[in-house]
Amino acid sequence: MQEVPVETGEENEETVFTADAVLFEYLDGGWKERGKGEVKVNVSSPEREKARLAMRARGNYRLILNASLYSDMKLTNMDKRGVTFACMNSATDEKKGLSTFALKFKDGSFVESFTAAVAAHKGKAASILKTPENSPKASDD
Repeated sequence: MQEVPVETGEENEETVFTADAVLFEYLDGGWKERGKGEVKVNVSSPEREKARLAMRARGNYRLILNASLYSDMKLTNMDKRGVTFACMNSATDEKKGLSTFALKFKDGSFVESFTAAVAAHKGKAASILKTPENSPKASDD
């Protein structure tokens, strides 16, 4: 059997932070576990202007978090080993808009490193999503 190279979409990105964590999403008044795996802060290599959070589930490598960093992104410490944040997760088709997520790390030192990596690169992403000029207007029929 021949080995086939797998493209992950991370080939043109540099990983500036990586750690094992558990991802939770706040839904219906409570935290729901989304998966365990390796969370990464990736920066696009050629222009270094775009940064994103990427997380794949351990075992099957299913993408469970894919979110661009934005300049107004706020990270809040949760207990000693966790951090919460709001973002648009494009890894799921379930709902659009901002959702609240939490990452729980094995050790509290990862929280500081994660927060520093996000803070260093969040200002480099586009903060305002603009509608393309050639898109139809709401009033056009």
